[in-house]
Parts: sequence; structure tokens; C-alpha cells
Amino acid sequence: MPLFDSYEAASDWYAASDYKDMAWYDGFEEEQLIEFAYRHGSDHDGEEDLIAAFLREQGEDPGEYGL
Repeated sequence: MPLFDSYEAASDWYAASDYKDMAWYDGFEEEQLIEFAYRHGSDHDGEEDLIAAFLREQGEDPGEYGL
């Protein structure tokens, strides 16, 4: 996963990703995921790993999302 050099770059990634249309959990806020991607994008091996880590941080089971 690339290191996002700005919040805007992470936001652009999210806006262009398939995750934009994903059925998220109740209370999901795009800003939380974008901030997580901005801060931790380089810590993960690919988009799925990043999204799974975000879901775990939010108390969700990535398996319920096919990850």
C-alpha cells in the first residue's frame, strides 16, 4: 500500500476505490477510513489488508466483509 503524502491523496484514493460503494457498518464515517488510510497506509500490504485493519480497529469482523 502506498504512503499517502496528504489527507487529500487518501481521500482521492477512497473516492476512486470500490470501497466507496461498500455496504459498511452502521455509524461508518468516510473520514475515519480516510484518516486511517492516510496515517497507516504504508503499514499494510495492499488495500484489503488496510481495510481489514481498519475494520478490526472499529470492532468489526473483516470476515463479514469478505476480507
